[in-house]
Amino acid sequence: MLVKFSGRYWLRLIYSVALVLLSATLAAGQPESRVPSAVIDQVAAEGSALVLVGLKIPWQTESSLSEAQVRIQREAIAAIQKDFLAEIDGKSFKVVRRYANIPGIALEVGADVLAELARSPNVTNVLLDRPAVVGEVEFPSTEKVPQQLFKTAASKGTVLVLAGLKTPWRREDQLSEELIALQRKAILTAQSYVLAELNGTQFNVLRLYRTIPGIALRVDLDALRVLQDSPAVTNVLADRPAGVTR
Repeated sequence: MLVKFSGRYWLRLIYSVALVLLSATLAAGQPESRVPSAVIDQVAAEGSALVLVGLKIPWQTESSLSEAQVRIQREAIAAIQKDFLAEIDGKSFKVVRRYANIPGIALEVGADVLAELARSPNVTNVLLDRPAVVGEVEFPSTEKVPQQLFKTAASKGTVLVLAGLKTPWRREDQLSEELIALQRKAILTAQSYVLAELNGTQFNVLRLYRTIPGIALRVDLDALRVLQDSPAVTNVLADRPAGVTR
């Protein structure tokens, strides 16, 4: 069954992340809950939920690393995935996707895993995932991704895009230092979610913005379809190669 998440759902999720982070900042010593109520509600209603689990290791986009650094980072990701799976061994879960290039893992989890997700020192955050979309053959006709981008990707193999992300945002000169840190964390959360969704497609990260809710990518047709369906993406525009005068 294909699960569709509305834009309103994703906005609530990002606000929840922001509020949790703000509460943790203002209430020192109070433990931060990593498991959103939406995950708990779905497990209660259906017995299990698909989740994306962020894992706690230093991480950079591979485009900014040398080949040796990429290898070391991937080994670190594989090691923390192994450690985390050992923590939940014997409980109700199934591995859906192991990511090689981002610090995360996709799981289907039962109720007995939720407590481990909440207290594990290896976990940074938990987000609802959605089933992979299969069998799509037609270009969608919506305002999020212009059809011309689909045509370009189909004819040339890939296309350069700027994807806007659905997260609360204000100019940083209007925010305190605490709120700047909070806003940047929410942007990174949305970026990480989109990169996790794109796993298994052909894509390259060109620019990972820290201060605005967006990400620049080179994507193939399958990746463009993922951006179209993603609850974390507000809009997708054609980008230009670096060095082109705007």
